[in-house]
Amino acid sequence: MKKNIILALVTLFAAYLILRWALAEIKTEEIWDIFFTFPPEGIFWILIFTIIGILLSAWRWKIILEDRGCNLSFKKVVGSWIAGFGLDYFTPFAILGGETFRGYFLNKRYNVPLGKGIVSIIIDKILDGSIFFLIIILGIIFFVFETFTIPVKLLTILFLVFFPVVGIIVFYFKAFKSQSMVKVFKKPIFGKIIGEKLRKNIIIHEEEVFNFFEKDNINVKKAVVISFLKGTILWLRSFGIIYFLGIKISAIQSLIVVAFTNLAYLFPMPAAIGSHEVLQIFSFSKLGFVVGGAVAFTLILRAFDLLVGLIGLFIAFKFGASRMKEMILNN
Repeated sequence: MKKNIILALVTLFAAYLILRWALAEIKTEEIWDIFFTFPPEGIFWILIFTIIGILLSAWRWKIILEDRGCNLSFKKVVGSWIAGFGLDYFTPFAILGGETFRGYFLNKRYNVPLGKGIVSIIIDKILDGSIFFLIIILGIIFFVFETFTIPVKLLTILFLVFFPVVGIIVFYFKAFKSQSMVKVFKKPIFGKIIGEKLRKNIIIHEEEVFNFFEKDNINVKKAVVISFLKGTILWLRSFGIIYFLGIKISAIQSLIVVAFTNLAYLFPMPAAIGSHEVLQIFSFSKLGFVVGGAVAFTLILRAFDLLVGLIGLFIAFKFGASRMKEMILNN
């Protein structure tokens, strides 16, 4: 617990230093002048896009759970997803962190077997990660053609993307051929190292994940379509924010901005504080936009995600409080 608190404080302090450095040469008036041009109708539409993104995420997860034999109402899945997002968003890696809680939440609140819950979350993350990194790759390709530059800093950032992208490609290759990726764990010797029960669980979970990704599984096609729809909605949301800030931007340029947003979430900063600002200032300046608009964009985007994250934390803490009450009463 103490280590987690220390890590959170260290990352927050690092985020503060990066943010201060990023904003050092930008006039505060320039940022707020652009920020306050955001109209009420902009708030309405971006909220709509945010809600649609949540509903699509929950819908995909519901399909995955049903495929694994767990039938939950859409309302229950939405609440569980938002709670997981809340924990994700405020952890050092803003795209990871709430997965364990989601599995525990489903198990204790809705009696979903822990193994099936974990498998559903792994599948959900694989699909989410596929679109996430696809947007990064496409965005960077378009960025190079748009600016005719390949900065050294960008090459360094691309190094972070290389390994997860290769991992996802290898996974799909193995999954469609039903070739084990953890076959090394099938050797009994690993039972002595990590425990026989854990060794068997790893093998079983991999088989369940691969079973979902069978070519003839209609649910795979549904989940992939929903993933693309979610990616499109998030693209439209970023485009809408920039449009309502009064910045003329093309669809391709907005995809580049989304790609840099995704890159920001690869850095160990809660809510991508600091990393998002630095990367968007970089992308906006290279695309020829006012850099104050980059900060205004990150503030507005974060405000909507922060709202969802706080709702998620409320659900998570409410659940935690009820569990503690049950434990005290049982004792």
